[in-house]
Amino acid sequence: MNDRYRLYGALGSPYAAKMRAILRYRHLPFDWVPADFYWAPDYTSPPPEIADVEPAIIPVLWFPHDGSYRTDSTVLAYHLEGLHSERSLIPDDPGQAFLSHLLEDMGDEWGVKMAFQLRWGNELDNEFTSRMVLGEILGFAADEATVTAAAKQFRDRQVGRMPYVGCTPYNAPLIEETYRRALDIVSMLPGTSPFFFGTRPGLADFGWYGALFTLSRDPTPGETMRRRSHATCRWVQLLDEASGVSGDWLDPSAPTPAPVMEMLRLAADVYLPFLQANEKAYREGEEMVNFSALGMPFEQGTFRYQVKCFQWLKDEYAALEGAPRERVTRVLDETGCLAALRG
Repeated sequence: MNDRYRLYGALGSPYAAKMRAILRYRHLPFDWVPADFYWAPDYTSPPPEIADVEPAIIPVLWFPHDGSYRTDSTVLAYHLEGLHSERSLIPDDPGQAFLSHLLEDMGDEWGVKMAFQLRWGNELDNEFTSRMVLGEILGFAADEATVTAAAKQFRDRQVGRMPYVGCTPYNAPLIEETYRRALDIVSMLPGTSPFFFGTRPGLADFGWYGALFTLSRDPTPGETMRRRSHATCRWVQLLDEASGVSGDWLDPSAPTPAPVMEMLRLAADVYLPFLQANEKAYREGEEMVNFSALGMPFEQGTFRYQVKCFQWLKDEYAALEGAPRERVTRVLDETGCLAALRG
């Protein structure tokens, strides 16, 4: 039986890059298949084996043990945990595991706003990246005229989606400030440990890696990263190919590392208020989410998936017991996250 995974994606996607890095770190054999769902018939189409996969998003991972095709990078990561015990991404301590999931969720849902805003919000970056993404998917043999036409179609589609994901000129100041703060937080890691929860990477690291890898490759945010945080450049490079990395989880009784505390404070200032406002708008049937953070306004359409993300986090916190719950509760209280997760 073929025991190799197949990962369908494009490196323009933070989530596809995240899954590729996870499979590399976990020593799981896989084939990378450049693919996406969003093409005009004139250029290309997704590989036929994934054409009917729902939802139509990348990455798609084919599982050799049962022949299934699955999506959603967080769900994929947890599903792999159930199949493979080696080089787990989940800290052994339940409290650390919860905090790791919280930071991963923030990277997935807010970090991707940074990547989307800074890529598609100006002509230099959207022109460069659309050609890079379509060049990868169409293949190096594709002629320039085809790549240019396909890139324009892709670019127009992505720019048109910006308001849907909350990436607009109105929201740009808050999104860009959180990018700068995230860079400063990752810059703290070399003084503590290589990764958020020890000397081995966990789900939190790969969640933030996806967005930061994407940002590192685009002209404007990449220059910002190189100028402001050389440590982040090195960290992204390390996680991109971490198959040779090994290490240990942080002792649960040790003080929570400063980078984790600062990222949790950023979550308390920005991400959790966003999740609360989105949940409230969804429950009340409102079409738009409005809130302010760091003295700046933000608005976007209500998003059902992020209601599910928030509920997952609240349920996971509620399930903690004993010493792990006590430790996590103190950390959440100190960083300002507790009230949102108890709600």
